Amino acid sequence: MRAAWILAAWCCLACDREAALCRERMTSAQLVVQKLEPKSETSLNASLAAVEEARATCERAKLGAEREQLLSAKNQISAQLTLLAARAKRKQLAAPTPEELARLAKDGDPSCPQGQAYKPRSGPKEVRCTGPQLVAMSSEALQEYYRERRFKLTTRQQPPELRAELGSELYVFAFNEPGEQRPRCVTAYAPPGMSWQELTAKLTGVAPEKLALDAPVRAERGELALRVEHPNDQPTVHLGSCPAAK
Repeated sequence: MRAAWILAAWCCLACDREAALCRERMTSAQLVVQKLEPKSETSLNASLAAVEEARATCERAKLGAEREQLLSAKNQISAQLTLLAARAKRKQLAAPTPEELARLAKDGDPSCPQGQAYKPRSGPKEVRCTGPQLVAMSSEALQEYYRERRFKLTTRQQPPELRAELGSELYVFAFNEPGEQRPRCVTAYAPPGMSWQELTAKLTGVAPEKLALDAPVRAERGELALRVEHPNDQPTVHLGSCPAAK
């Protein structure tokens, strides 16, 4: 019995050490990610390595919450690396071949967010986007995306917020803190003629027919609360942890 008690105590001590190491490496990974440069493959790869090392330690420690946070960070960093690689490839293709256009039309383009689509200048078919969802992109990635589309961008530090505006189309991305990898709340104002389903699909990549009014939206980052104001006439869509309606 004494031997069994000693073994149990040793196992408990080993678990405590693993848990402490998990949290130590998680803290170190967070410091690396806070300095992440979203347009730098070197910075992204360094952050990914730090997150992966911490995640492996937390797997051994069987700490579910920490493991899930690190897995989410890994997925977001991996998605940004995929986005950079796809953009670099697109820039190299000044004039896509018919074969490349056929592949894009069939498989989609991972260099632009889900829920969007475009028609290549030299191709007859529309290409759907298969990259990260807008609701899961960092402030830096969102600014790059909307800047390329000539939206007017406005940022605020306290609280952190990004506004992207083009004509009557307006998107407001609110973050908990500067440098956060995804917005806490997204509020979108539809231009005339756009339904709340189409507007929500642009942000989440979820097909309009799969959306239900004021029902949670199942996005890549998990379920997001959905609230729609005046759904039948230039709707306003709120996604995520947004303030309650007054």
